[in-house]
Amino acid sequence: MKPIFIVLLLLAGCKTSSYFLTPNEMQRAGVTLVYTDSREAKGLLTVSHENYNSIHSTYDKYIDFIPEGKDSSIRVSMLDLAGYWHESDFYALRKVDITMDGNEMVIFLKRLTDSNSRIQLYELHESGRGNQTGEEKYSYYLSFSSTPPLVAINTRSVRFLPDFDRKMSLIVSDCPKLANKILSRENGYNIPMASFNRKIHPEVMMRIIREYNQCLDTTVKVNGTR
Repeated sequence: MKPIFIVLLLLAGCKTSSYFLTPNEMQRAGVTLVYTDSREAKGLLTVSHENYNSIHSTYDKYIDFIPEGKDSSIRVSMLDLAGYWHESDFYALRKVDITMDGNEMVIFLKRLTDSNSRIQLYELHESGRGNQTGEEKYSYYLSFSSTPPLVAINTRSVRFLPDFDRKMSLIVSDCPKLANKILSRENGYNIPMASFNRKIHPEVMMRIIREYNQCLDTTVKVNGTR
């Protein structure tokens, strides 16, 4: 009877276990949901967008959430959410094309920039459970005031590569000094077409975004309005 007893204990443990693997794969993780109407709700969130038997195209548009003080879960439509807070990080709901083949999906991305940044930078961490290679991956996405709601653009897409210097300098052309740094491919302001260092994209983008925000903030202070 001992082996059976042990198995039962393990199964019982599996039902109540909690973990946070990636922004799109977690079980009963403590979060604060943020709805599109600005309402917030604390509780335990389960998202199963990455698992050993699926790829990203099977993503469900609903998640399971146990509100604080409740025992049972409710089904929440992802489209009703702006995102969620987990510890000190905010994970925004965005529509992205991970494989850049036109197959867009709505998933959670870690926001790397401040909420009031003129350009928003996001990170997608994939554990490898849901992709075809089983490899852990990181990819990065940008959104602008001009992009449609929810949409974030892959930094490896044709919107930015090749010719990053020309394309990105046009995006920040209202800050000529920064645009010239990018156009002249100054060290730390350029992203090559091919790179095996995953840190290049977020480091370069964050540097550009910080200077862009500073530039616009300075313009507002000088002119009074913008």
